[in-house]
Amino acid sequence: MGFPKRTDIFGSNPNENNILDIRDTIARPSLDTFYEVTFSFGKSDRWLGSINKNRTQSRGFRKKMSLLCTQAEIPGTSFVPSTAVGHHQGIQEEFPNLRNFPPLNLVFYCDADQVIIQVLDSWMSYINPIFTDLETSRAYSRFNYPEDYKEDISITKFERDSFITGRSRGRGSFGTDIRGRDFDDPDAFNQGLTKEISYKSHYAQFKFKNVWPSNLTSMRVAYGDSNVLRCTVQFAYDRFFSTYTKNAVHNRTVVNSVDDIINTNDTKDRLDVQKQNDIDNPRQVMNTNSEDIGTGFYNNMSR
Repeated sequence: MGFPKRTDIFGSNPNENNILDIRDTIARPSLDTFYEVTFSFGKSDRWLGSINKNRTQSRGFRKKMSLLCTQAEIPGTSFVPSTAVGHHQGIQEEFPNLRNFPPLNLVFYCDADQVIIQVLDSWMSYINPIFTDLETSRAYSRFNYPEDYKEDISITKFERDSFITGRSRGRGSFGTDIRGRDFDDPDAFNQGLTKEISYKSHYAQFKFKNVWPSNLTSMRVAYGDSNVLRCTVQFAYDRFFSTYTKNAVHNRTVVNSVDDIINTNDTKDRLDVQKQNDIDNPRQVMNTNSEDIGTGFYNNMSR
């Protein structure tokens, strides 16, 4: 594909371009105030225990943390490249070698019941607890197993109309079309509005696997003008994955070729046929059947 043509930039009729042609695209930006952080803590009974319902207003500490999370981050990612020289004459190429995931930073409003601080502090204390009397001068600590404290966190980025039914959108009771035109607006029908299924924005979800708090920043308190106390915490995690629609399914698997070459273009059906062929006709290595390799060595060792 060559350079963009004039018609690709200005359209086929530059003198007849209208702002209405792009209004429906540029007038629908994503707003950063519509999001929710979900804390899927399945091991909190180990590192936290129970919290009185009165301190969480009968919502549970997970829901309270979700409501008081005032800042979150949609994750980014980067690759560590490897350089290949000489594969093509005079060309230096780079290929991804390792994928890096930056830490997740969350900011919370601290509640008057101190639930947010207790949850985060208890979590970090369980990772590296003191195994002796807390007051003794000979205290020492040990680390617990990661399987006991790593959790999952999800971030959902939605829009104002992501969870609103079609008949609840717009000024009237019939919602809007895919371009955002109101079915109850008489002028909209003059612009070509037709009765069709109402449109609502999609939402994106990001799930962080094996999360644990790596840095809980200090919180400054001082006399003077009162402000809401904020708590900033940095989380480390193994990886994240995302989905952008309700029905998105991650079913792509990494398969190797017959000769164990990664990132092959061989299809899964072809690999299955080759595997079955290997079972029916065992290959020989140095005039020895593959299933017999190593048996002579172990038989000699047992004698």
